Amino acid sequence: MNAYQELWWRQAKSDHQVFLLLRSQAPAQCHSLHYLQMVTEKIAKAYFWRSETPPPRSHAGFVQFLRFLGQIRQVRRKQIAAIFKFQRYSDFQNWLRAVLPMAYDLERVAPDLAHEGPNPEYPWPHDVPHTAPLDYKFPIWASLTSGQGRELMRFIQIAVERFPEYADT
Repeated sequence: MNAYQELWWRQAKSDHQVFLLLRSQAPAQCHSLHYLQMVTEKIAKAYFWRSETPPPRSHAGFVQFLRFLGQIRQVRRKQIAAIFKFQRYSDFQNWLRAVLPMAYDLERVAPDLAHEGPNPEYPWPHDVPHTAPLDYKFPIWASLTSGQGRELMRFIQIAVERFPEYADT
């Protein structure tokens, strides 16, 4: 892991701690969702800094991060599967394909990517707001708190906790 990766990883860990704290206190969905989206953005940036070249300045990156992990070199596949608690790398790849739409939806709650749609930070639509984020029931939150969504949150936690083990893959 290089110094740039460590900076982003440390921030992702901090954001994840805040996410876990918020989630345990059951605040409005918008607060937990905001921090979870930031965790995924920052762990992706930490990963993409492995080349020591800045990744694009964007809130998007989590889906691309998942795709990269699903296409790593043959020699590292067994290790990646084990890190993320899969018996075989092919099981990991199949799981990734299944959760990519949910990951895409999570990525798209960032205000910059949500456009005029629901986001955890600002009332919308911008010109004539009629919904505060704290009052909104985010469909992605319902997805994340059941079934494969829980598995995706488990994956995110492992991605943060064990980042040094795969940072250079």
